[in-house]
Amino acid sequence: MKMAMARGMICRHDDSPGGAHTFVCVEDDEAPQVLVVEDTKEIRDIIVWLLRQSGYRALAAENGLAAQLLLATARPALIISDLNMPRCDGWELLSFCHRQHPDIPVMIVSSEGLGRHPEVERWAAGYVSKPFKFRAFRAEVERLISRAA
Repeated sequence: MKMAMARGMICRHDDSPGGAHTFVCVEDDEAPQVLVVEDTKEIRDIIVWLLRQSGYRALAAENGLAAQLLLATARPALIISDLNMPRCDGWELLSFCHRQHPDIPVMIVSSEGLGRHPEVERWAAGYVSKPFKFRAFRAEVERLISRAA
């Protein structure tokens, strides 16, 4: 477990087996929680940081399988997922969420354009193309979380 200071708040970063990571703000347990599913650690860390800076709590998983394991106990307000990942990609995760957690919106963040799997894509609540602008990303996150609330 690692401890860090972020904007005057103590945060805990736990690495767990299976590629799941938890970033928990000790001070604000009421903030909406977002699950970030991204195989590239640097991008995953940037998205988690952006969410934290915007006042959200964040969980992170390096692939769809790790995300499914987290969803066994976590109830995020939003899932943000890449499409191309090893072990269980974003398409499989989106299908899983549609079947098992239809109440949790899934936002796709990917450099891959849509149109490859239209029958699965329609289950996504939102889409932001990589590389993304922070304001557009944050606006989409806020829209989806407020819609889900």
